[in-house]
Amino acid sequence: MAIQPIDLSVVYSQMDNVAKFNASQNHSVQFANQHGRDKTAAENLEKSKTVQDAAKKEVDSNKIKNNLDEGGSAGQGLYSGSKKKKDESEAEAPVQKEYSDPLLGTIIDITG
Repeated sequence: MAIQPIDLSVVYSQMDNVAKFNASQNHSVQFANQHGRDKTAAENLEKSKTVQDAAKKEVDSNKIKNNLDEGGSAGQGLYSGSKKKKDESEAEAPVQKEYSDPLLGTIIDITG
């Protein structure tokens, strides 16, 4: 049974259809990936803006704290007393030391 030229033309046209379908699938996947990357980049940009806004607010609140240290407010005596207690408790905390074996991990037993 020999292959007729009409059979080859049908095969080639079907191969062309399959190739076009695969190309469109690849294009849609690439588009979806690009859209996902764009969305992620926009979310990261929004998060970074939020962090920067929070940092600005923290700088503003630090200005208030510095003013309490420098200024003569009514509660300054209470504030300075609590600061002294914190310094004393930090000075009394024991220092923990870490010990390690210098030969750890150098001897390998392969006899099992």
